[in-house]
Amino acid sequence: MGKVILKRDEPHQCFARLELSNGDQVMISIAQGEVKVIKMKWAGMLPGPTLWQSGSVAEIAERFFDETKLPQRPIEAVIDKVVDCRSADEVVARLSAEPDRVLTQYVATLEKTGDRVIRDISELPYPKDMIKSALRHYLRKVNRADQRAVDALEVAYVSLSHFQPLTTEERDAVFLMESVHHTPEEKIEGGDLYSAVLSRWHADAAALLDELRSLPHRAEPDNGRA
Repeated sequence: MGKVILKRDEPHQCFARLELSNGDQVMISIAQGEVKVIKMKWAGMLPGPTLWQSGSVAEIAERFFDETKLPQRPIEAVIDKVVDCRSADEVVARLSAEPDRVLTQYVATLEKTGDRVIRDISELPYPKDMIKSALRHYLRKVNRADQRAVDALEVAYVSLSHFQPLTTEERDAVFLMESVHHTPEEKIEGGDLYSAVLSRWHADAAALLDELRSLPHRAEPDNGRA
């Protein structure tokens, strides 16, 4: 996880400098309805190349703001989106990713699940918040009369709960408990840890379901209108 080195959030000055986990430093600046992310050089003293720049206010809202976390200051929303990137290159990949690419890769990951209930969060192609944003994008645009499409998107949203941050011991316990190749005695050994992970999964699923119910797209079906 990266860290915020410097931040200003004032009417005439809004920026933040971050150091990412590999040592890369990036500057986020917000001015006149525009967001710009720049890679810094010379130990963060000089601006380098622009990694990403917004094209419109609508794009900023789509890419950075989470309806479930509003109200949120713009600089905080952008920091949240990039601070866990490992490098400046990952910042570019994350901010340049379009919703269809994010959803395609997430669906491909879901299809690899098989009979597994719990999966490590590292298996996700993008951070959870980014996948949620892509799913919300499609939920806003889907024809509300197409119930199969709506259901698929909502199931995919709640299915994010299956992906949990696991310690080495928890991964071993999940492998034991969800495998048919271990004896009951061996499974008893991992039972407590597995139960704790299942509790996190259920809590996460409930929170995601609450988020879905609160999203604006559920309020007014378009009844098939263009």
